[in-house]
Amino acid sequence: MTISRHLHLRSGVAAVVALLLPLAGSAAQAQQPQLPPALRDARYCEIVPIHVTLDGLRASVYNTLGFDDCPADKWEALTRRELLGAFETLAVVMNGPRHFLMDGIVAAGATKTGEVITVGGIKLAKRAEVSLSLHQAMGPAFTEQTIERETTYRFDAGKPVFQLTGPDGAVYVMQSYAQIVDPALAYADLPGLGARLKLPAGWSYSTHTPDKDLLLSATGTATVIQDDLKNTYQKMMPN
Repeated sequence: MTISRHLHLRSGVAAVVALLLPLAGSAAQAQQPQLPPALRDARYCEIVPIHVTLDGLRASVYNTLGFDDCPADKWEALTRRELLGAFETLAVVMNGPRHFLMDGIVAAGATKTGEVITVGGIKLAKRAEVSLSLHQAMGPAFTEQTIERETTYRFDAGKPVFQLTGPDGAVYVMQSYAQIVDPALAYADLPGLGARLKLPAGWSYSTHTPDKDLLLSATGTATVIQDDLKNTYQKMMPN
């Protein structure tokens, strides 16, 4: 597996994001991330160290949400050597910058807690542990991946939701857009994004404005995909 700033994991890892809620006690409170007042379009970054275990590849997902907006100067200054040394591994993925698209997150279970670390002056909280196959690590765009997560994402009524529809009618709601392939991609570009995507046969991209809050839940697992710009979507499950 080639290791570089541009190495990426596909949907199963890159999209694993949840919110850590504050712990009791003043010291713990100071360490825990705080949800920004406006979550929609909030910028964040992830660092994903990958370890080889007896059970296969294991990835840990560390996320900046709630600490700062992942300052560009600090993010760009991170080096491969620094990251490999910090996590004592042979592979580390820099997944970002990204921007959230939901308006609220509620996390539960293992998704709710994690350690806080600082790398290169950037503070991050551990969000998830993910077991990977090589297929999951390097799978192509528009390929479903299953991840472990206990979250509910809320998309407010009256605000646009950007989604993909597969050939079988399955709907995937965009949970974050990425500035990895296109650093200039912005929230204002998302309504017309379909014209830019290299959609496989039978796929379509659309914008939908719900008339009531849309709740996208994962109770243990979530099915996610990424498009060819590395924007991440979660599959809507039947009611």
